[in-house]
Amino acid sequence: MPAQREPHTMFRTTSGATIVTAIAFALLSACACAQEGDLPVTVERIVMLSQHGSTRASLYDMSNKILTVGERTHITWLDALADTMVVTYDHATGEISAPVLIGSGVDNHAGPATCADSRGYLYVVFGPHHGPFQFARSARPNDASGWEALPEFGYKCTYPSLVCDAHDTLHIAYRGGDVPCRVMYQRRPAGGEWTKPRELVSAAVPDGYTQFGNALTVAPDGSLHLVFHVYDMHPAAGKAAGHMVSRDGGDTWTLMDGTELSLPVTPRTPGAMIELGEGLDLRAGNVVCDEQSRPYFPVVHSEEDTDLVLWRWREGWEGISLRPFVEAAAGFPPRFSQPNVATIAGGRLYIAAGVGERGNWVDPSKEIYLLVSDDLGDSFAVQRVSEPDPTLPNWGPSLERPVGHNAIDRLFLLWTHGLAGASTSDAETVTDVMLGVLDTERAAG
Repeated sequence: MPAQREPHTMFRTTSGATIVTAIAFALLSACACAQEGDLPVTVERIVMLSQHGSTRASLYDMSNKILTVGERTHITWLDALADTMVVTYDHATGEISAPVLIGSGVDNHAGPATCADSRGYLYVVFGPHHGPFQFARSARPNDASGWEALPEFGYKCTYPSLVCDAHDTLHIAYRGGDVPCRVMYQRRPAGGEWTKPRELVSAAVPDGYTQFGNALTVAPDGSLHLVFHVYDMHPAAGKAAGHMVSRDGGDTWTLMDGTELSLPVTPRTPGAMIELGEGLDLRAGNVVCDEQSRPYFPVVHSEEDTDLVLWRWREGWEGISLRPFVEAAAGFPPRFSQPNVATIAGGRLYIAAGVGERGNWVDPSKEIYLLVSDDLGDSFAVQRVSEPDPTLPNWGPSLERPVGHNAIDRLFLLWTHGLAGASTSDAETVTDVMLGVLDTERAAG
């Protein structure tokens, strides 16, 4: 059974049938954690893709950066200061191609989001920090060596999350619009043009700075799932995390039980917020769906009682604290860093997170840990993937996730090794861009 958490701030599920909690630790007397002899995955090798990475090389977690089509996997990242780069891993030979520059953005928030269509053409959106997106398509199917620039789009955009549905329609969610910004949505039918921006989530504040998470996925049944957080700097705390779904290609958005939502959703919208509270300091990771199109997403808490919570949908929303699993494996009370990512491959749920003993998201103690569940969240095995460096953190993990016409039959893990930089435009600080090639042959079943 999932770890149950003592009530602190409680929220009714969209079904109205049960109550689940957002804060407080799981009460576990034992924890299924990986030992050296039964690790769930084997790290085949760790490759340094670049020594010139940006100070946000592998961020942000709403943006898919690893894309597998057939026997090739294409890995994108941000080189200093804002160059979107790509390499290709050949599954047959294990060789990694020379890096290719797709294009350059404005600062370290300019990282790429990728997907592919049914013909194998690759798409990448990248570039701005409050500006229009740059948009490119590979010159040839399943080939990242050449790119065609397509018209820019979007309004004051940051943080792209890009997917492609079964009809080759592209869907994107991003933070955009005038300050205090909103979560925006657009779509582009095959061979067509982008629709006008549409507001999906608002903080419902008249002014000031608001940061959002805005992770989009497409489920096996074709439904679109958006997970978001609202981080309001007045006061400086993350106040809400929520979920919404569209079962008609983005025309209308509902709760999981089908209750239609009036847009834009705000922290006051009944049922839309799964976690909500003035005292919270949280970030939502990306969202994935299992074979039954049920969503899963992680939320990291940075309050004094730090935690990493997995939310999953059954008859309602269930929150599972992952801290006991990580603490038992790491051997110390963990502090988690955002971003954290989740994916489902080979019947398993994978979650990657930055874990450290102290401090903030780029404290030198931060290392990359992988959590693996063969039962979709009831239990987890945990292992460290990165190689410890006492002076520099390993942070910003990114796993491939299903975003349409990509097939995840093995696992690649991208992360940043280095400092966060003095500012968004710090071009002097560079990082190492690391890729872990993982053997997951012992997958469930």
